[in-house]
Amino acid sequence: MADVHGNDVALQAVLDDAAGCQVDRWWVLGDLVLSGPRPAEVLEVLRSLPGVEMLRGNTDRYVLTGEQPAPHATAADAARSVDLVERYGLMAAGIGWTRGVLSQAGLLGILTGLPGELRLDRPGGLRVLGVHASPRADHGPGISPGRSDDDLGRVLAGCAADVVIGGHTHKATDRVVNGVRALNPGSTGIPLRPGEAGWLLLEFADDPERRADPARGTVAGLRAEQRIAPFDVDAVVRDLHARLHPNTEFLEAVLTGRRPQRRESDDS
Repeated sequence: MADVHGNDVALQAVLDDAAGCQVDRWWVLGDLVLSGPRPAEVLEVLRSLPGVEMLRGNTDRYVLTGEQPAPHATAADAARSVDLVERYGLMAAGIGWTRGVLSQAGLLGILTGLPGELRLDRPGGLRVLGVHASPRADHGPGISPGRSDDDLGRVLAGCAADVVIGGHTHKATDRVVNGVRALNPGSTGIPLRPGEAGWLLLEFADDPERRADPARGTVAGLRAEQRIAPFDVDAVVRDLHARLHPNTEFLEAVLTGRRPQRRESDDS
């Protein structure tokens, strides 16, 4: 899964959905804590998962450093987009709020030790790479269904993997580009479709004779199933209000779908 964004209600919905799937290993592909009302609880739950490995997303980096991408190149640009300047300030407040919650819980150090990528070499030679946005960056355009083959192929070139799984765009994806299978589980915590937490169930075929089985949907030893777990959006919104989260108004709009989410090229 990816992009949990501090949403413990959505996270629990995914885990409930996975309960009957015999999951023995979890990868969590970044953007773990920022935005939602329960960053500490999310980290505690994630740490308890079987075989869990987590990596750092761009918003996890923001929580650690206090930085975020500048919304405008010049002061003149800012003057033409006052609403974005205000949102930039609220984002900074959300970063500080989340850092404070994690510091009080003694969990901020967990983010410090997270790697930028995960790798798994399966019997039979299948190489799997986990990233947040792309193999060389935790921000910017990532794996999505609408990105051109040429563009995505350039990003994946030299990744030394047969399968690359990334989050960041919040867009569920399953593509093959230049022989590399590119997957995205969608977002668990801030899904594009309100109340529909996304995650990805992977099944590996270690027997070389089963590495390509169209009847099972396997490609190069891997069967991938995009899954959706419904969750209670109103419960998350109520919690944002109760905890006086500085970004409550914006997050409520995004979670409920009352206004469009950020463009794919933006950092999510």
